[in-house]
Amino acid sequence: EQLTPALKKAQEHGIDLTLLYERLSWTPTERIEKHLQMLEFANELRKAGEKHRGRSQGRGSSKGIL
Repeated sequence: EQLTPALKKAQEHGIDLTLLYERLSWTPTERIEKHLQMLEFANELRKAGEKHRGRSQGRGSSKGIL
């Protein structure tokens, strides 16, 4: 397999091209599904952080640091 100069450079800098190729093989529907899963995960992390900060600071909600 011939790599373009840009892909060669990316590989030399530690970019895992196998992940790139895998993600490019996903259908648009699969990409949307994966994106929605990650959004849900990010929201759960945010909620957990808010809950934790609320407990540790004695407040029910945090409005400062994120």
